[in-house]
Amino acid sequence: MTSTFWFFGVTTGQSAMQRIYPLWMEELGIDSALRGIDFPIDAPAADYRSAVARVKDDPDSMGGLITTHKLNVLSAAADLIEELDDSAVLLHEVSCLHKSRGRLLGAALDDRTSWLALQSLVPEGFWRKDGDLLLLGAGGASIATVLGIHRADQAGLPVPARIRVTARSTDRLDELGALQRTIGFRIPTTPIVTATADEADAVVAGLPPHSLVVNATGMGKDRPGSPLTDAVQYPRDSIAWDMNYRGERPFLRQAEAQAEERRLTVVDGWDYFVYSWTHVVSVVHDIEIDAPTFDRLSTIARSVLA
Repeated sequence: MTSTFWFFGVTTGQSAMQRIYPLWMEELGIDSALRGIDFPIDAPAADYRSAVARVKDDPDSMGGLITTHKLNVLSAAADLIEELDDSAVLLHEVSCLHKSRGRLLGAALDDRTSWLALQSLVPEGFWRKDGDLLLLGAGGASIATVLGIHRADQAGLPVPARIRVTARSTDRLDELGALQRTIGFRIPTTPIVTATADEADAVVAGLPPHSLVVNATGMGKDRPGSPLTDAVQYPRDSIAWDMNYRGERPFLRQAEAQAEERRLTVVDGWDYFVYSWTHVVSVVHDIEIDAPTFDRLSTIARSVLA
């Protein structure tokens, strides 16, 4: 019997995963089909509840991945989910629904996948060079990244010595600060309100060498533009990471224009995208995806998008 893997999104029919997922299942030897459900932004709570109930009640439904609606799904259907992992409780969202012994479980995996992606792009010894981590944007992606860094710090892994986070207002910065106090976050963090891109430029220019600048705003994919201007000056010997893997991504072009002069490493969000999907696939289908398997799945996905 072919199982169903659900995909809650906005325009799931247009997603490349409709072509990638069947190839991944063939590679993994799993009989499963991807089925998308589209919701408008901030859909009625009853719509989210109906979708979660469908996953829960259908014995052939294994679970699935939730993108844009992570907060709203949990808010609307928390009582239908019989157990949440620690990250879902802390982040107030679910990115993965899965089943165990007939029970519907919910997980937030972005803290783990953002850390895996960050770890893959930072060379060994990078954080010993006294650079900062700058997160442009204090939304869900940054908050999950901070939680992932916290878990890495607890495990004794190398982490940045200092973090700076920008936002256009204090609301999300306050939310991040509340999470940090709850988890006992140990890394000094500076919240900075940057109402304009020029103000964000000034923060970037003030970074020490060997820093990591992350576009976690969604600008360049979900919304047009970049959080920075073309006049931005990057610190030398640093890394610019755009969490977006598709879209116009002017942030990448701005960094690439300075790559030679400032000795920058410029990285897009491809690995983050693949980690996000493969991690949910591994949880839903209860399988291990090791490094060689991840590389094969990434190669398959790239071949679809080539």
